[in-house]
Amino acid sequence: MALLFGCKPAKVTPIIFRVMTFNIHHGEGVDGKVDLDRIANVILEANADAVALQEVDRNTRRTGGVDMIKELGKRTNMHFAFGSNLDFQGGEYGTAILSKHPIQSFENHALKQVRDGEPRGVLQAVLDVGQGQILFVSTHLDHTKDQAERLFSQSQFDDLFAKYKDLPAIFCGDFNDTPDSELYKRMSEKWVDSWSLAGKGDGFTMTSSMPSRRIDYVWVSDKKNFTMRWVDVPMTKASDHLPLIAEMEMKPVPHPMGSEQLALLIIVLTFLSAIPIGLGITIFKANQSSKSI
Repeated sequence: MALLFGCKPAKVTPIIFRVMTFNIHHGEGVDGKVDLDRIANVILEANADAVALQEVDRNTRRTGGVDMIKELGKRTNMHFAFGSNLDFQGGEYGTAILSKHPIQSFENHALKQVRDGEPRGVLQAVLDVGQGQILFVSTHLDHTKDQAERLFSQSQFDDLFAKYKDLPAIFCGDFNDTPDSELYKRMSEKWVDSWSLAGKGDGFTMTSSMPSRRIDYVWVSDKKNFTMRWVDVPMTKASDHLPLIAEMEMKPVPHPMGSEQLALLIIVLTFLSAIPIGLGITIFKANQSSKSI
């Protein structure tokens, strides 16, 4: 029975988890200069466990052929994943994720579009946060005044997240719409806006020079696995957006049983199920022996 108990998934307790979402404007600050060290410093000062980035260049001419997410990973000593949404100037352009915790898997999903325009995507990463797993997501939706594209993107989210329905999820990004929009209303039917739980003030993230709109969000999938501690918008001139930081108490899902654990469980169950058979054989033999006396 001790062996069988050892095969059970370990219980998880809530952990403190800090996340950031930041549209880095391909590293270009309000002074017009591309400065990755400045972006990295903003991330390091936030001390986030996971960071969702938007408007990330990879090997493009306008930013000197630099693989931005790789360089930011080095500067922050974090794991990284990149989701390319557009081939641009000899390289790629899209969203990215940085994580202090190992990235077990990731995939970028191109969003279908209502009309021709800048391609958009949803970058999903499963993070190993020690006790278990969570889903961490970065996206950047359409920026035009017409909300049709953003609403069509939102209509695709359910299918994209269905594969990870058992994981607590944190959905971050530049949604390019304010809290009074139809998009926000529809998102709120399935997701919880972290700012609405713990934010103080207006939470404006755009523009960094004269903040007047809240369009960057950290959404969580439920209130059962997440308890918000605080949410903040620190000031910086490193991009045309301000970053959004949220610290939460989070309960991850236990790791799925590994192949070695599963094999051990099968052996134990086989052994336990064989006991009644062996006992029956022993009783039968003893009964036969008593008849022959």
